[in-house]
Amino acid sequence: MLTAAPGLPAYDQPPVALDETRKLDFDTRMTGIRQRQSALPYGDKAGRIALLRERAELIADYHGEASIAHADALQLFAFEFYAAKRWAEDAALRMRALAIRRTIQGDRASDTLYVARALAHSLVQDGRKSEAAKMLAEVLAAWEGGAALTDTAEHIVPRGRTVEGKALGMAAAAHARLALDDAEPAAALSSARIAAASSLAYRRGFGVGVLDEQMVELAEKDPSTHTGEESFAEWSHLYADALWEAAPKGPTASSDALLILQDIMAGRTSRALARAAAKRAAAASGSAALAADRDAKAAELSALFARSEGMKSGSEADNALWQQIGVANSALETIDARLAAATPGYAELVKPALLDEAGAKALLAADEAFLMIVPTSRGTHSLIVTREGINWHRSGLTETELAGHVRRLLWDVGANIDVTPEEDARWSAEGEGDFPFDRGTAYRLYAELIAPVRSALAGKRHLFTSATGSISSLPLGILVTETPVGSDGDPASLRATPWFADTTAIVQLPSLQSLQLLRAVAGRDSRRGETSMIGFGDPSLDGVAATRGVEGRARPVRGGPGPSALNMWQTSSDAGRLADPAALRRLARLPGTEKELKAMAALLGSGNAQLFLGDAATEANLKTADLASHSVLFLATHGLVAGELGDNGEPGLVFTPPTIASQADDGLLTASEVAALNIAAGWVILSACNTAAGDGRAGAPGLSGLARAFFFAGSESLLASHWPVRDDVATVLTVRLFEVLEASPQLSRAEALQRVAREIRDDPRDDAYLKSWSHPSAWAPFSLIGDAGINANEASRN
Repeated sequence: MLTAAPGLPAYDQPPVALDETRKLDFDTRMTGIRQRQSALPYGDKAGRIALLRERAELIADYHGEASIAHADALQLFAFEFYAAKRWAEDAALRMRALAIRRTIQGDRASDTLYVARALAHSLVQDGRKSEAAKMLAEVLAAWEGGAALTDTAEHIVPRGRTVEGKALGMAAAAHARLALDDAEPAAALSSARIAAASSLAYRRGFGVGVLDEQMVELAEKDPSTHTGEESFAEWSHLYADALWEAAPKGPTASSDALLILQDIMAGRTSRALARAAAKRAAAASGSAALAADRDAKAAELSALFARSEGMKSGSEADNALWQQIGVANSALETIDARLAAATPGYAELVKPALLDEAGAKALLAADEAFLMIVPTSRGTHSLIVTREGINWHRSGLTETELAGHVRRLLWDVGANIDVTPEEDARWSAEGEGDFPFDRGTAYRLYAELIAPVRSALAGKRHLFTSATGSISSLPLGILVTETPVGSDGDPASLRATPWFADTTAIVQLPSLQSLQLLRAVAGRDSRRGETSMIGFGDPSLDGVAATRGVEGRARPVRGGPGPSALNMWQTSSDAGRLADPAALRRLARLPGTEKELKAMAALLGSGNAQLFLGDAATEANLKTADLASHSVLFLATHGLVAGELGDNGEPGLVFTPPTIASQADDGLLTASEVAALNIAAGWVILSACNTAAGDGRAGAPGLSGLARAFFFAGSESLLASHWPVRDDVATVLTVRLFEVLEASPQLSRAEALQRVAREIRDDPRDDAYLKSWSHPSAWAPFSLIGDAGINANEASRN
């Protein structure tokens, strides 16, 4: 109710005075509502609802029923019912707010999109899924128009750091999920494409500066920062599934599938690899000093950005810091421009685009194929691209089901995975013979994931593979291509098994883009000269000496209690996290690694090998060594994956622990420390545990941080292990690999590894001792990561 000025009735007030009086009355009543709200007991939900209703009515009376202010008030009111899970009442209020926003702001406004997504959630919770889907479809109709992913990302969806891009992706993804769940993939396709395009447009809107990189990486690490509780990968998964379920046979669908599966893999891994490739390209063009300046400026920016997180927003110190950040970022952009001018293609390397079908075909030689495997909640996508085209299939195996099968096979070969006592007892009792391998599961995975697209592999010499999720933890060579015959524990049956490893030489990579980047900056095969090696192994540890690898039905265990996620880390007083040397020291001694390194040194000759063993196998010695002058870097020790070190721990390699931890040497060489090394080796051999893959979980990365980090540090090729390499095989496998390469220079590195694996498998020396080399634990621990390593690469790319 309005209060008139003294001495005058309300209808006699002049217009200006009447407006002021009306505003004063509104402000007074709003202040009273706020005061009553603050005085309410926390548990008085009814009182809070009553006040929010009164507030909404007051705002409607003052601003109008159809005002944006009233829509805001209705949404705030609705949240109280949302928190109480009173979905019908929540939906009724949001429906009124949506109607106001659609009328005033339109369907392309971020506010409209946000309220539409929230309303859809409440309607679904209230059992009104069809109503939710219909409402979202109506709102999203304003965004339709792109018939393919790139077209939608370029012309329909807002680019870069726009609120609209975030809101649009969330609303579109919500509609796509509803349509897929209702078996309406055609209806889901357009919305899923918009959601996926929102992801692409977000990343494309950034430049090449450190701040841009950090914004994208933050969004991927913590999706709630930019996309609510969803990740960009989830939106891409939706589009891949909608493509398959709506129109899997069309050429547009296959081309879009190639793009979106790349997008799922093109996270931090591809960007880091791109920056490493750009740095090497700059060095090759004589611009190494500029690249060093960029590294220094990037490090300065990162430090400034880290400081900003602890600043009070809007404070004088915060404003001054952001001025420094702006100056440093401008300086970085200037350096990037100079690098781009001095190094052709530099900008493309720093910020690589997804490869379309034509680009992917051109990248591959006539005898090469690239396989991508991406599991989702609805199935697992397998896509092979060759010079001839794209073969694409989605298996019915969900990511959860796939993870269970992968864990089973990893347990069989002795990988360091966590299993329940029930699983251990059940799996230990399965299979015939003393040393079985579950070929049935290995065949099922082949039949589900590879057999439907295997026609594309005919006549292919090399198969590059890239995967996400649990399957990335498994070397695909141990899959079985035909129904198994004979006993799973019989060496003769294992040797007669048609292994996928025998069909083509397999190479592992983080992504399709990474192959493009490697080839863009690769030296023209200077690898066949004299080989020199620097090796580190058998660190001095206090645990009981352990034999690496699985033998028979016995599962390998580590000597001593070893570190755990809880006691692994200690905090430095002046820097970041440091490993606890005492915890590392409890790990088992690995005497077999000394034999492995000495066998390799004997092959090369004493003048061509430098070994650091026992007390000399320290992190400090590695960091100060001249790694750039050796063609082989050989590390044989414990590898600890991130899952073993807690959520915040980096993967790392264990060295002889120091007495006191420091930034230079805490006994654990982490992935970020590896990436800072200068390695020019043609080969890095990681004869450790879990250095090629994750730990078998559904969310495991495509390549562990360790393998990627050596890649980024400049290595041409990695030989990395998926599980503890058996001591009885290790000294034979790596030595024989180099012997084969020396004797048969026409073979690629991948083919040489394939031949050695077959030789190991066919060796009967330990058949009688429950340690048959016919078992995949012996012949398949290593994966080649990098390019295939062909002599005269260009000659084969015709």
